[in-house]
Amino acid sequence: MAGIKLATFNLYHFAAPGIFWHERKPQATYTPDQWAAKKAWIAATVARMDADVIGFQEVVSHEELGALMAAQGYPHFFSTGHPMFDPDDPAVYVNATVAIASRHPFVSVSPLSGVAGVPDATVIDADFNFSRTPVDAVIDLPGIGRTRIFVCHFKSQGAFVDDDVIDALPDWGDKIRTVYGIRAMAGVNQVAKRAAEAGAIYRLFRQSIDADPDAPVILLGDLNEDPASHTISILTQAERVWSWGSVPANSVPEPFAYLKHVYKLYDSFNLVVMQGLTRPNTHGAIVAGSVLDYCIVSNGLNPKNPRRRGTVTKVEVFDDHFEIGPPKELSSDHAPVVTTIEGAAQG
Repeated sequence: MAGIKLATFNLYHFAAPGIFWHERKPQATYTPDQWAAKKAWIAATVARMDADVIGFQEVVSHEELGALMAAQGYPHFFSTGHPMFDPDDPAVYVNATVAIASRHPFVSVSPLSGVAGVPDATVIDADFNFSRTPVDAVIDLPGIGRTRIFVCHFKSQGAFVDDDVIDALPDWGDKIRTVYGIRAMAGVNQVAKRAAEAGAIYRLFRQSIDADPDAPVILLGDLNEDPASHTISILTQAERVWSWGSVPANSVPEPFAYLKHVYKLYDSFNLVVMQGLTRPNTHGAIVAGSVLDYCIVSNGLNPKNPRRRGTVTKVEVFDDHFEIGPPKELSSDHAPVVTTIEGAAQG
């Protein structure tokens, strides 16, 4: 039996004709022909990926995506809800949602509830919530067993400055000072929001891990951060621990040493030996892009864990369109990432 494949796929404004993204302008919506071409490209890419489970980001027209995926052999589909639209213009969406498609039935699936107590444990405001509500699904994956899967799209990078606010200022000195001031505080907010989202997801992984140290748990997502970022290290706890209280890091009694790995999470790309000297970009371009899209797994899928339920064996980035097209409007500005996991009996 071949391994189970799981993918994350940011679709870039999956919004049917007549829906505009972020502002009403001709280039911010699709013509019927463009929409048909975009859906055809998505269908062809999904066929190439051949994944068992796919987490999607930037979903607006979720009913159309569900129908498209059903036609591709994914009868099980769930979206976390309706996107947000501009209250002053209901044809303009200002925030998309996420979705999941699976060849295998859901044991359970729902919008993620709560933020795992992050505001109580940090300086984050009490009204904090995810910028896009994640999916929280459980699927009985062949050869692996019941697996909890989150689909996320963390807070976007960039600090928004309202043009209308700046245009209303007649003095150029005021304009420039105000842009810098707003941008600085908006930058704090977007970085803090992603960090809080990472912390909440880590705690949610821990819910499963605390109950079963080798539980298979997976995050599929556009996390809007580089692999070396502090936000990703909050999520994975990959930074080295130098001591456990006053006890040096390497002096944990042998019966408990395995716990050092149990409570960390793992970027699946780093679990594959000889994956490549250069990590492919998943956003923007082959050369000048960045890595924003991930499959993060628990220790229950770590190849070095002798008690693992499955083994990450391969990670692929489907980035051909960065080089040969079609343009991002008819494809995506992200490259899907597909992780293969062999069941424990096969790994």
